[in-house]
Amino acid sequence: MKIFTALIFFFLFIFSASAGVNAKADVTVKGQLIDSLLNETMPYATIKITMKDKPTIIVKALASDQSGKFDVKLKETGFYLFAFQYVGKAERVEIVEVKEDSKVIDLGKVLLKDQNGLEEVTVTAFKPLVTVDLDKVTYNTEDDPDAKTNNVFEMLKKVPMVTVDADDKIELKGSGSFKIYLDGKPSNMISNNPTQVLKSMPANTVKNIEVITDPGAKYDAEGVTGIINIVTNKQPFGGYTGSVNAGVDSRGGYNAGAYLSLKYNKIGFTGNYNYYHYRSPGNSVSSYRHDKMSSAYTYLNQNGSSEYSGNGQYGSGELSYEIDTLNLLSLSVNRYQGKGGGDANVFVKMQDIDNVLRYSYNQESTSSNTYGSTDINANYQRTFRKKDELLTASYRYSLSPDDSESATAIENIVGYKDQEMRMYSDASTKEHTFQLDYTTPFAKIHTIETGLKYIIRISESSSKHDSLDFKTNSWKEINTNNDIFKHRQDIFSGYFGYNLKLKKVGFKAGIRMENTDLNVEFPLDTDKDFGTNYFNLIPSTTVSYKFKPTQTFRLGYNMRIQRPGIWYLNPYVDNTDPRNIRMGNPDLEVEKSHNFNLNYSYFTPKINLNTNLFYNFVNNSIQRITFIEDDVNYTTYENIGKNRNVGLNVYTNWNPTKKLRINVNASGGYVDIRTNNTSGLGNSGFNGRFYSGIQYTFPKDFVVSFNGGVSSSRINLQGKSSGYHNTSLGLNKNFLNKKLTLSVTGANLFEKNRKYESILDTDQFYSKSESYYPFRQFRFGITYRFGEMKQQIQKTRRGISNDDTKQGESGNSGGGEGG
Repeated sequence: MKIFTALIFFFLFIFSASAGVNAKADVTVKGQLIDSLLNETMPYATIKITMKDKPTIIVKALASDQSGKFDVKLKETGFYLFAFQYVGKAERVEIVEVKEDSKVIDLGKVLLKDQNGLEEVTVTAFKPLVTVDLDKVTYNTEDDPDAKTNNVFEMLKKVPMVTVDADDKIELKGSGSFKIYLDGKPSNMISNNPTQVLKSMPANTVKNIEVITDPGAKYDAEGVTGIINIVTNKQPFGGYTGSVNAGVDSRGGYNAGAYLSLKYNKIGFTGNYNYYHYRSPGNSVSSYRHDKMSSAYTYLNQNGSSEYSGNGQYGSGELSYEIDTLNLLSLSVNRYQGKGGGDANVFVKMQDIDNVLRYSYNQESTSSNTYGSTDINANYQRTFRKKDELLTASYRYSLSPDDSESATAIENIVGYKDQEMRMYSDASTKEHTFQLDYTTPFAKIHTIETGLKYIIRISESSSKHDSLDFKTNSWKEINTNNDIFKHRQDIFSGYFGYNLKLKKVGFKAGIRMENTDLNVEFPLDTDKDFGTNYFNLIPSTTVSYKFKPTQTFRLGYNMRIQRPGIWYLNPYVDNTDPRNIRMGNPDLEVEKSHNFNLNYSYFTPKINLNTNLFYNFVNNSIQRITFIEDDVNYTTYENIGKNRNVGLNVYTNWNPTKKLRINVNASGGYVDIRTNNTSGLGNSGFNGRFYSGIQYTFPKDFVVSFNGGVSSSRINLQGKSSGYHNTSLGLNKNFLNKKLTLSVTGANLFEKNRKYESILDTDQFYSKSESYYPFRQFRFGITYRFGEMKQQIQKTRRGISNDDTKQGESGNSGGGEGG
């Protein structure tokens, strides 16, 4: 049972000075609140005081302290009602008589008993920004004033254990191997293009962001370091309610969206729609490469500029029907579609070891990418007379296209052949998923959960390369055996989990079995076809101990696996830049990771502290590999990583006053990446990150916030990339009884352009790339809320969550460094 703490420190009513006022007194009433079942103190319980003859008028309201104690001064004589309230406990009312000659009235230990059902609780004080459960840490976004002006991507920078680097790459505990969920389910919408989707998603549409550091057996075994679950504001109450929002930024980007929730009798509906446009103008790019193995083609320099833009739209709708009080049906559809592209103009120069020019040319290229997803979910939920006993049956169909095309022209050539190319790739993934889950408690303190799941996943791609024949001025098709590719996975899994809650101790353990049949086909070269089978047993366990209601210690271990997604597997050769070619590897295998977490949390009305010490290792992680062949850079992926990662994350939030909030999110650690073969590649080093914010609420609901962060460089197998720093100043104001919110944000006001640098250093070559891009930005947003909620919309509590694939670097939940 979750503890919901509250503080109330202000007067809600001042007595009238009319005739008939009670006689004056100066009396202190004190006592201590105790849990009648566990005999533990009850911190921050709500205490409301009224006069016996006027029970509807609150005289005073306060909260007990950390040890459950309270004392309050009363200035009038008479009979008072003391109402003691705490989430999960039955309200207790005591009648206290205050006389003129009273000095101190000691109520002693006031026992609060459990109640069968929870009443609605009104909270009028600070709610902690971060809360800790047995297997996750939750950042309560809706309680952060910055959520009214920022997008979800910006809010991630505040979430414990999450980092966002200078290249907008999201990491969890220093690793790119994790998954992003939306409302408890993997989202192809986010996986395909996390940066742009999360930047386009207003933070005021999100209730909280959960970091699941110890995924239990019920979760698919993928997500090496954990899961980030973004929980949207779906409005738990019926009737009808809605909101509209819009925003613009100084780079030419804009977004607009709408949300609606309604209920009529047994039918409930929740839906939203959002459109966004983004733009990044005028990036300056340059790169330098030294080929240590060649004296003829030694130094390569590339200098130029690029820009890109795009747009997208996403929406969802969920319809639920309450057959009766125990049976519920729901149907949901999620649709996402986006398209982005850019232009680049680069001057290329190659010199030999004596700096003599070998060739040079201008390279102009255009590229575009169309991506999206359509998910259809059907769920049946059966509840039982026994509390928390639950059976769900689910089906999900998912289609995720990912198409790209590009064209490259080479001009002003010196010592190089004429060349003009165009490329196409049509790729998609289809999934059918069937799932059955059952949960039942017994003997009050035990819970068992079990389930079965079957996934049919088919990924396909068809690519084409054309080259211009300058003699005939016609396009010539270049065929390869990899042009058509089909990849099928049949995944069957089952799990069993056990939970225990015994006074101060919580325990969770489980085992998951996953069997994967994999078949890869190359219709143009059937000799390359292959198939294999993976069988994995994945254990997990978490134990927690609550020293006090405000202090929790948690220790967890879990094993995770990660299957390569279509981005890594697709053998399509992307040579938009002929000097830098990328291709996937269909021979990749499943990653396996072992993760250990030690967590401590502490909460008081003014201070919220969460620390997490972690260690994980992977012996076959998927790593991005770059090598030179015929003076061309090739990038692909291999299972050669042997990773060790240890670190500490500290989050603290301090509320010195009701109007002032200060938070710090810091992390540091050491990473060691080696190859598990004889290549001798390896890299290691320390990394750190610090992010802090301050918010102040002025009179009339005017909120000002300032945020800033800095990070060290990022370590990868063959080199490192730049660290980052950023700042932002936000202002927002509510109108019309908080129905209308206007907000403005200025980001990186003191730096117009930003430099990003990446270095690769091996025995074969050294390369360095730099880019300068617009850094300063202004955003303006407006949100209007309408409607009234009365009845509750029932939603299925379990559903399908396919979180078992590692997505591509350009569109994944954390990138491609694999561990």
